Amino acid sequence: MRTEIMLVPLIVGCYTYRPLPSTPPETGSRVSAELTDQGSIDMSSQLGPGVTQVQGEVLPSDSIALRLAILTTANSRGIESDWQREQVAIPVNALGRLEQRRFSVSQTALAGGLAITGLYAMYRLLGGPGIFEGSAGHGSSEGS
Repeated sequence: MRTEIMLVPLIVGCYTYRPLPSTPPETGSRVSAELTDQGSIDMSSQLGPGVTQVQGEVLPSDSIALRLAILTTANSRGIESDWQREQVAIPVNALGRLEQRRFSVSQTALAGGLAITGLYAMYRLLGGPGIFEGSAGHGSSEGS
């Protein structure tokens, strides 16, 4: 097996969103913010009508508003829109649930293990050396 396959767990990374503790998110962290019903209405001129979910990178913020470089938004029907890191200040009272993106060691290990297993199986199916390599003459029918 090639050594490049062993690098798969380093390339594959799984992330999950987890509720934030009571402290505000750190600048540069990735967050997912659910807007309150009123927040969705109040932010419609900046985010679009019916937007209920925003994901982005935290910019320097204060106690009045959370500033984000927005990556995606989702409306009440679950339709997502990609953004190009446009900066928007969301008032704290417009925020419902706030979660932070975190690296998941267990999910990454599982994904990496599955990827390595799958690559190894493909390698073997496509003609990689067999476990009986070196037992020449067995199973061949040369000559008549």
